[in-house]
Amino acid sequence: MHDIDTPTNPALPEFWTQPDPQAAFAAMRQEGAVHWHDEPSSSWFPEGGRGFWSVVRYQELVEVSRDQDTFTSAHGTEIVDMTPEMVHIFGGMLNMSGAAHAHHRAIVNRVLTPRTVEALSDTIRAHARRCIDRVVDKGSCDFMQDIVGDFPAQIICELLGVPADDRPRLVALTGTALSAYGTAEAYDAMLEIIAYAEELVARAREQVDDSASFLRRLLAAEVDGQRMSDHEIAVFFALLVTAGIETTATSIGQGMYALSLHPEQRRNWQEDFHRLAPRAVEEIVRWVTPVMYFRRTATRDTQIAGQPIAKGDKVVLWYTSANRDERAFERAGELDFERPEEQHVAFGGGGPHFCLGAVLARKEMTIFFEELFARLPDIEVSGEPVRLHSNFVNGLASLPVRFSPA
Repeated sequence: MHDIDTPTNPALPEFWTQPDPQAAFAAMRQEGAVHWHDEPSSSWFPEGGRGFWSVVRYQELVEVSRDQDTFTSAHGTEIVDMTPEMVHIFGGMLNMSGAAHAHHRAIVNRVLTPRTVEALSDTIRAHARRCIDRVVDKGSCDFMQDIVGDFPAQIICELLGVPADDRPRLVALTGTALSAYGTAEAYDAMLEIIAYAEELVARAREQVDDSASFLRRLLAAEVDGQRMSDHEIAVFFALLVTAGIETTATSIGQGMYALSLHPEQRRNWQEDFHRLAPRAVEEIVRWVTPVMYFRRTATRDTQIAGQPIAKGDKVVLWYTSANRDERAFERAGELDFERPEEQHVAFGGGGPHFCLGAVLARKEMTIFFEELFARLPDIEVSGEPVRLHSNFVNGLASLPVRFSPA
């Protein structure tokens, strides 16, 4: 049972400032797979809401994720209810279902391919070295602010052709859009990102000589004779930027913190980096779970684990809880790079909405930690992390570290 003073409703901002939200999710998993939560008025959502079901266990979350006919994304993936226009702005194809989602995803898959990501390897490595080199002589710094900082942002911006002078503002807007996900402030940030993207897409359309650029290839890509409109590409741009910047930074930052809590895993990885890298990256992503939830909406009367769910009910998939489910992962709270290859749900629980950027995220993390261990081999966490106050991104605002100056 919960302590009487422990917030137990993840709809409330104070749930996310308690010392260990994972303990609250663990208690929920013990009590059942599905829980009802009210949405009272709060500083995040002053108007409150109509309440939602929380899915907190692994098996049930995967089942819901794979059943888009019964649990659709088309009414929004945020907890809060939004107008159709807001749903479109906040997610584009993330908030689509069925044929519309499949069509948009097929077009993007023509361009965002493993070959595209592999071609970015040198760029990723150059940015990793640049980020590390700016602190190598200091001996201590803030890992999030001074090292990770703009690392994934620069790579995404390179991919999308964002001029260097425009990048700081774009990074700031991304932080606002995700840390306050679903709020009016976040919506305004998304609108500004999309407006900027529409200008960039218009410029890309005019630059016919640059046919190899990502945006030019996206403009030209088609499936069944249909292409994405400039506005649809701009909305996808916003999705890729917000997803690709904050989530990778979160995985690297929280990953560094996880390594500090499991020094034997870190030591093993440094001693045998390339053998362990694929499993290490997957295990870090599981342990961190950078995106903590997405919502679905029931399209008909149904049930989850015996719990009746009414048509129209909101169903929130807590990936951060499912990835710590003791029923699915032995010693789920520990980091273990020799763990069998159970399928975590940090990139989605399977089904049509599996993360499009997973290949890029894995590549960025692998190269970043390889360069970090090579250039600052004794780097260690020297203080407590400061978590972002967010119910969506499991990020860090700050993580103090120290190391031998190069």
